[in-house]
Amino acid sequence: MPEGVTGRELDKETHEELRGLSKETAERVGRHLVSAHLLEDSDPETALAHARFAARLGGRVGIVREVYGIFAYHAGDYRTASRELRTAMRITGRTDVLPMIADCERGLGRPERALDIAASEEAAALGVESAIELMMVVAGAYADTGDVQTALRTLEIPALRHKIDGRWQVRLWVAYADLLERADREDEARRWMTLAADADTEGLTDAAERLGRPAPAPAEAPVLEGDEQISVLDAFDPYAQDEQDGADDAEDGDAPVDAGADADAVETDDVDGTDDAAEAADDTEDDDAEVAEGDDAEVAESGAAEDTEGDGAEAGDATVTAESADVADDPGAPESGTREESA
Repeated sequence: MPEGVTGRELDKETHEELRGLSKETAERVGRHLVSAHLLEDSDPETALAHARFAARLGGRVGIVREVYGIFAYHAGDYRTASRELRTAMRITGRTDVLPMIADCERGLGRPERALDIAASEEAAALGVESAIELMMVVAGAYADTGDVQTALRTLEIPALRHKIDGRWQVRLWVAYADLLERADREDEARRWMTLAADADTEGLTDAAERLGRPAPAPAEAPVLEGDEQISVLDAFDPYAQDEQDGADDAEDGDAPVDAGADADAVETDDVDGTDDAAEAADDTEDDDAEVAEGDDAEVAESGAAEDTEGDGAEAGDATVTAESADVADDPGAPESGTREESA
């Protein structure tokens, strides 16, 4: 685990969701989530292991399942990504992961299912940015079936030709350029790719690289002086109120609550069992490749499990270890090869 990681580096919203766990478990999950993000670029395999371990510890928390799903998606493990993202959506009610779920279906060689997702009621309620992302996936799904012309028409929307302040727009232009290239419209493809490269100052796409240009330099964060350098840790302690509430209850003579025991009772449930049962009806032919047990050893070898050093004598960690051994649906190797993400 990266040195100095405490788990408090997470944003306030994530901390709020983790408060459904016992304090000790929430801190451990937080450390693994932070470690996953820190290692995402330099060591993606270990980052994925941290995200997986966090999901084993805090599998009832939607944001934890979502993070694991996103890391699995970027690793090309589309089956695991689809399962985790669907579970996260059921827990949280947030539908902004639908485009990624649909793209997982493309990655599994099932573009028709991506089109079904796009036609769902949940998709109709998406915000603008997520809706555009889903349209890019739909265009890619049509292209996967060989219908490049329909794919092009899918992206020929007002947002394509009107400059809008949105991070997604440069990705839309790159996706459109890719489809033009597949349609043998080389000159038009290059114009749209050039437009994307000129606008992509954050390095969101590989447009500049594909045109033989140097990648855009990342914008430098402003340097704060003196009193402006206020740590997030100074501003927010997610458990301070819990501790105060506990003290108030003690003064009132309330019976003590064993929060750790309650949390462990939840956390020892099978993390993905119900989700795999739902997926099995559609994907029985692919399930034989799943690894049942032993994935915790992989996590430990990758460095994610070093967080548990010195915890062996604690009953809570013993329960978590038992939970990890019970999880029988851990992903195997990625089921699809490298492909273009949006088209």
